[in-house]
Amino acid sequence: MTPAPSEAEPPPETPGGAHPEPPENPSIGDFFFVGTACAVSVVGAGAVGYLLDSWLGTTPWITFAGLVFGITCAVLLAYANFRKFV
Repeated sequence: MTPAPSEAEPPPETPGGAHPEPPENPSIGDFFFVGTACAVSVVGAGAVGYLLDSWLGTTPWITFAGLVFGITCAVLLAYANFRKFV
């Protein structure tokens, strides 16, 4: 005989003894932080690349590498910060 739905076993508990919490909703502050951090990553890495290019005379190669690095960092940062909301 199968148990009734009300007699079913409770969901498994986490190691700390608490039930797993559903993901929370992002706030406007979370969006502002990610947007600002992404912009600073791209602009900062591009600026450092530009300054190194000006100093070494290798324009535009280090600028391009800096922009690629900044965009990669921005994507990883956004993924890491929004992962907790999924």
